[in-house]
Amino acid sequence: MPNSRIKISYAAPTNFLASDQWIQIRTALDQHLPLKMLNWKTTDGTVRTIQELEVDFVSLESLKDEGSSQIPSSILERPLMNMYFFACEDSETYRLTFKKMVKDWQTSISTKRNQEWLVVLVVRPDARASAGAARIFAMRAPVLDKVKTDINVDKKKDRCAELAWPVAADDVTAWTDFISKLKDGIVSSFESAVAARQEEIARSESQQQVPGWNFCTYFILKESLATSFEGMGLLEEALQHYEELEASFFQALRDKNLPWFGNVGGTSPGDDSRSLLDIFQKPYRELILNNTITLFDFRIYLFACQMILLAKQERLLDVITKCHLFIVSFARSLRENERSFTTFFLESWIYSASLNIIKQCDEAYTQFTSLHKISSFTLQYSAKRGELVHLSRYQLDKIGIHLGYLPNKPPFSLCWHTSGEEITPRFADGQPLNSKITRDELIAALRSKEEFDALYISTTQRAIGYYAEGKRRKFALRLHGDLAALDRCRSNLQTAHQTFASLPAHYSASRHKWPPLEAFMLARALDSHTKLGIGKDNTWLDSAVAFLGLCCEADDQTNVIGEDVILPQDTTITPSQRKEYIMSLLDDVRRVADGSDDEIQKRDHPSFSLVPTTGIARLAGDRDGSFLDIVVTNLLPCDVRLDRLEMELSGEDDEPFSFVANGSLCTPGDNYITFFCMDTHAGTFHISSCSVWLSKIRFDWVYNSNDGPSPISPHVSTPLSGQYPLRLPSTQQHLVRIPPDEDALNIKLALPRSIQWDADPAVMLELHTGRNVLQDVTINITSPTGVKFKLGDAELLEDSLGNSSSTSFLAESSQVSLKNLKSQQVISFSIPHSAPPAGGVLLATIAASYQAIDIVSAMPQPRRKLRALKKISTAVPLQVSVMDSFRGKTLISKFTVSATTHLQVRILDTRLEGGNGLRISAPLKTSRRVPMIVTPQRQAHFLYELTSEKARYERETLYLHVLYRTLREEIEARLEKEVSKMFKGQYEAGERVKAKLIEYLAADGGWVQQYIHTQELVLQQPSLSSSENELCEGMIAVIESLKSPQSASNDSLNDKMQQRLIIPVDLPFLHILCAVQIHLNADLDSIYAGQPVPVRVEIATSFHWGSIQMTKEAKYSMRYVVQESVTDWLVSGHKRGDFVATDNSTHSVELTLVPLHHGELVLPTVAISPLSTEKGTDNQSHGPPSIETYHVHAAQRILVLPRGGRTTFVVGMGGDA
Repeated sequence: MPNSRIKISYAAPTNFLASDQWIQIRTALDQHLPLKMLNWKTTDGTVRTIQELEVDFVSLESLKDEGSSQIPSSILERPLMNMYFFACEDSETYRLTFKKMVKDWQTSISTKRNQEWLVVLVVRPDARASAGAARIFAMRAPVLDKVKTDINVDKKKDRCAELAWPVAADDVTAWTDFISKLKDGIVSSFESAVAARQEEIARSESQQQVPGWNFCTYFILKESLATSFEGMGLLEEALQHYEELEASFFQALRDKNLPWFGNVGGTSPGDDSRSLLDIFQKPYRELILNNTITLFDFRIYLFACQMILLAKQERLLDVITKCHLFIVSFARSLRENERSFTTFFLESWIYSASLNIIKQCDEAYTQFTSLHKISSFTLQYSAKRGELVHLSRYQLDKIGIHLGYLPNKPPFSLCWHTSGEEITPRFADGQPLNSKITRDELIAALRSKEEFDALYISTTQRAIGYYAEGKRRKFALRLHGDLAALDRCRSNLQTAHQTFASLPAHYSASRHKWPPLEAFMLARALDSHTKLGIGKDNTWLDSAVAFLGLCCEADDQTNVIGEDVILPQDTTITPSQRKEYIMSLLDDVRRVADGSDDEIQKRDHPSFSLVPTTGIARLAGDRDGSFLDIVVTNLLPCDVRLDRLEMELSGEDDEPFSFVANGSLCTPGDNYITFFCMDTHAGTFHISSCSVWLSKIRFDWVYNSNDGPSPISPHVSTPLSGQYPLRLPSTQQHLVRIPPDEDALNIKLALPRSIQWDADPAVMLELHTGRNVLQDVTINITSPTGVKFKLGDAELLEDSLGNSSSTSFLAESSQVSLKNLKSQQVISFSIPHSAPPAGGVLLATIAASYQAIDIVSAMPQPRRKLRALKKISTAVPLQVSVMDSFRGKTLISKFTVSATTHLQVRILDTRLEGGNGLRISAPLKTSRRVPMIVTPQRQAHFLYELTSEKARYERETLYLHVLYRTLREEIEARLEKEVSKMFKGQYEAGERVKAKLIEYLAADGGWVQQYIHTQELVLQQPSLSSSENELCEGMIAVIESLKSPQSASNDSLNDKMQQRLIIPVDLPFLHILCAVQIHLNADLDSIYAGQPVPVRVEIATSFHWGSIQMTKEAKYSMRYVVQESVTDWLVSGHKRGDFVATDNSTHSVELTLVPLHHGELVLPTVAISPLSTEKGTDNQSHGPPSIETYHVHAAQRILVLPRGGRTTFVVGMGGDA
């Protein structure tokens, strides 16, 4: 590029230029350069800041002899600013000496286009004037004003500046006005010059269709503007103009309108090895001006100009990236004219350009120290350098193949895929070579294979180093494989084998997975192993098995995975040869695995996949267990004998179980195999793992149930044909549903049918043998919540065979064992446990192991397992409260029962038992009595009368039995009964109908009240989907049968649902029972208001409900208080007094009552409290005795009549006495 520094001319009187003062000023002026922070506004109004601007000061006289040139040049080649310096101390001297000189200079400068000018008055104050600023200003103001008046033709712009000297030598602020006007003048001049040049460019563009228009002249014109921007430090604008030039060139190239260029080029000596970014290696501008530049040189010059601008912006990463792209794309264009180049010209040019770019970028990188601190830049920069060196190494591959140094096969033949060219080795058979390339190391490589190998290895190692620095590990490993391939070609088999054997482990890692290269390395490792004659061991086995997996990812029927050969043969591989090779490899694999001492596990191998066909298992029918149809896909191109296949499922408790198939021959593609699980399971399970065994090699695929939905696996063709989809086991997840088997062994968990609050909590297990005749069964139960089950205290509750049963029951601390069980036998037993967890929900895992007897052969079948996670609620849905009332020898207890949850509970019966010598009676029950429904808001009350003829000496406990069932259980039982009746033999359909009806009942509660009062379950038909239309008829029949009322107490299903709650109730213990009775000694029919009524208060005391043995003569000091009602009665007499209470004694008090108003009045009450404490048999005080008082007359009302009669009053009216 031409010199792009701006020029500023200066002029002054001759004697001033020869003075020491000017030399000092010129030196001081250089210290303020380069100029900083200039603001330039673009045409769209954007302000660009020029950080620094380099300036060259030149004498005006040196520019006088320059003639005008017709060649477009940079705007900066002519001065943007002209300055005139002179020193003057008074106005008269200025007028007589300097005025004409300044005016003449101004006149000569004004004729120059797009150039600003500035007159600088140098003031040299004397010693006295410099003493004060005011005197300095007073002395120089007149001269400055006159200069401004004479030269400032444009009043808007001040072109006069003053410079105080020698003050400015030490004071930086003295330069402020001068520097400011200098920068404004430069920017103004540049703006006007740019505008003028842009007009010229626009005028030239408009004449493109005019005959005689020349692209090269247009290029130089537009480039002059780009170099001008570059000189001003506006690099983005300069780059934009070069990009516009490039776009114009490509447009002309597409239009094939290139008469201004010579031939393609590239034939000059050294064109193959010149630096790509050196614009001075040829006179490019002269060639352009002379219309003799070739396309080769023009493209390189234009690209180099752009890259230089990017480098000046420290965009080094963009430079090296764009250089790589340019080399590849331009080489593709040059290859169209390859015949015009010397042999290996393109290879030499790409090789040289790549390495030269790295050299130039490294030189720039050492200067850009700010980039050294950016770690991400360093990594990317190293990786880009590795790509360029790799590209140059590809050229060595091409040269080596053409010369016969390297075989025309991967990995060496991969170089052709980067250029898209067809390859036919030209000199491999000794054809004469005439190449005029100038790259020294390439010339040496053409002469000697040893030199070629040394260059190949050094270049490859250099690329490996760059890739390692840039953390491109996979690319570095690939190049290691290339070196191993070279060792293999040179018969260094031991070295090649070591390298090939070590590389696959790096590619198989998930972080650096690269299947094509891994396959290539494995193929070469196996081939090297065979050629070395090494025995096949576990290391070989690992490589062979991994290679078989990668064979399944091969593309169609070729021997290529992506770009890499996977088989070691040198000729083209046919499908039959491929199949034979795989079969031979499988035979060797099986033979080596048979000799292994331990099982060899392989995870996520792609050779096989196991997928259920429908996801629904089939019940075995005649025995416990189920079948599952599975598609086993063999992705190898030959038959494979698998010794065992297994699919493991997990349920809610994460306890796995397996479906198993024994040895099977799997042909290529899909194989439909039925697996069997002899254990009893029901529900929906997820596939946790799959396994297949080939000899002692176990292939495993493990699934994670917590993973989200897996992506759909892509469709990949198998090596043999494209008709089989590749299912990747490691990325799929399936659910399997096993329907319930009603005739299989089953264990149910529930609360005992009888629950006693003061006993240890327990659960009830109900064992159903189903179709099985069992020799023995062992049961264990645990809880994940920490509840401990006391298996040793298990108790047999019921055996459906009764006395005819020969079953033995044994409860041990670790398990419960039962022997000799018949088919369809039901045995229930209870197991106590520790306190249940908070929340009332008990989780329990039931594990059973049992051995059935084959009915036909009477031989034991294989031992089966049953495992199930059960969940029950231990919370009792009822709460009971009691209120007691004593009446002599009778106790009346009122029990209030209510629900504790939102579930409605039907109370079927209650019964109170216990007590020694108690007679318990309850209201009579009639046949019309309907069991009551209780809720938290709706309570039920039950009365019991307890009569004790003998005195109670001890505290006793009674038991209230409450027989109940929840309304939910009742409804579900009815649904189960009706659905089973209607869908007999159609279990699946019945379950769907029942679930649909339960869902409807839970969503709409309008049926509840009608059912409670009428026992009629009236439902509307739920909406059905199109797939459920076949259930419609049966569902309607079930709904109709539910409408018929059913007795809540006589239902045949009730016995199975009834729950008995036994609640301990303490019999009340009372020391003293007081009976108060008030006797009126008056005619009850003639009691009037205000009339005194004599009464006798009798207080009878009894120790019947709390007597102390051997102390029937016990005495208690008591106090009575008559509770006076001031609104009803006036009490006269001993309203409060003390007495001594003994057993079966009576204390009487005479009182007078005066009714205060007429009406029915309640008699006053009497409060009695003890004054003495209870004494036991040890004659020690035990606190005050308990006491209860009841009034015999509590329900009695006294009719008080109003008082009648007449009274005469004489009232004096005044007058004489």
